[in-house]
Amino acid sequence: MNGTVQIIGYTNEPERIPASGARISTTAGDSLAIFKNATNAENNQRLVKKVLKSGHKTIIEHIAFNLAFVNVSAYVEQFMLEFRIASFTVKSRRYVDFSKMGFVTPSFVDANGKPLRNADRLKKIYSEHMTFLFKEYGEFVEAGIPKEDARFLLPYSYKSNFYCTANARELCKILYSMLYGRGRENSEIHALGEGLLKQAAEICPFIFDDLMKMERGHENKYDRIAEIMDMKEELEWHFDNSVELLNHTENPEMVVARAALIGHTNLPTSQIENRLKDQKYVEQIIELVLSDRRPRELEQINFSFRINSVTLAAITHLTRHRMQSIIIPPFQDVCRCERYVVPATIEANAEILQRYHAAHAKTKELYEKLSASGLNKYEISYLYLSGNVIDITTTMNGRELLTFIALRSCNRTQWETRNIAINILNSLRGVSPVLFKHFGPSCYIFGRCPEGKMSCGKYTEVQERFSEPSVAFK
Repeated sequence: MNGTVQIIGYTNEPERIPASGARISTTAGDSLAIFKNATNAENNQRLVKKVLKSGHKTIIEHIAFNLAFVNVSAYVEQFMLEFRIASFTVKSRRYVDFSKMGFVTPSFVDANGKPLRNADRLKKIYSEHMTFLFKEYGEFVEAGIPKEDARFLLPYSYKSNFYCTANARELCKILYSMLYGRGRENSEIHALGEGLLKQAAEICPFIFDDLMKMERGHENKYDRIAEIMDMKEELEWHFDNSVELLNHTENPEMVVARAALIGHTNLPTSQIENRLKDQKYVEQIIELVLSDRRPRELEQINFSFRINSVTLAAITHLTRHRMQSIIIPPFQDVCRCERYVVPATIEANAEILQRYHAAHAKTKELYEKLSASGLNKYEISYLYLSGNVIDITTTMNGRELLTFIALRSCNRTQWETRNIAINILNSLRGVSPVLFKHFGPSCYIFGRCPEGKMSCGKYTEVQERFSEPSVAFK
């Protein structure tokens, strides 16, 4: 394991601002005066520690840390992206050639952390297979396959580089998960957590020294749920690329219109309900809400989806939408290197298609071999290819859906993510055509393309497509 994580920036005088925050509710004077008087670092640290001990942790949210992850596995990247209160910027696999990026080699230990007897031989086999996959990826790109499609051959061992910014409270949660939670079984994640904790504790000992004393808990529910449901390993895993609307706010357009009237009039609820019996008013209010730059009323409605057969690559795109509540199954428990997506550009080339299927078949064969050898399942996860698929669940409110669909139904969006967005939109229009007829890509919503010179140039076509009750796939 040769990846690292480095704190490259943090809030200056990190004890001063949270200490000021701790004093503001009980100390006379304005907020600036309180801050100016908080000059004793030792007293500040002692106060912050005392407040944290009492359970009031919001004060340390004022401290920000900037992290650089260097040459870590994509598995680590995915682990980190699920912390939605943090901010991330990741190297794009749509535009960057990853053929020379290299890969991470696991420790080749068993479930108890002990080295496998034949570790050296297995490492050699593993390394040869990774070299083969990266070679195939590079030759696919040379053959004209777009990088965003060739990347489905990239294993989750490939080296990733990204930035993360998190406040101190969220960083505590991240470190806990790396050291004691769902990351503890993976030697790479655990080692990164130890290094990160050491750096953080040097900067803010009054916060992170106590992290080691935190109560241990469980984060992986898979085994216990499998036991409750009497799930067996031999269960067949389905392949279905549909989007299922699981549940939603009843009568969403009425909820939005009602929220707008309550928020901006003094009318009693009885009068509001009487006015909203006229559909004309409902539609006019919805149009007004959607034309506003701050459509908070849309946050009153919620929709839950099951998105089936999402590639591991597409999850990176989906998790960028931080205001959703997304549940991503643990790869090591639900992935079998069996299910994968075949992009249209690969399917159109007979030779490339054959090699693509062969690469997946070889990976599955090695997966089974390493599983039989007793390799820790968390390290087997490095074998998953970016084209492998899992099913996820997410819940978004109406405002986040507006943003998600505006960005992800655009013609320039990666095709898989675009298909998901259009499937979601069609589901929404089936529930509430009055409200969701206004949803679509940015050019459809605002009447202009925000992409400038990068525009797809199909403005009129897009307007016509999304004006239909059900959006056709192209």
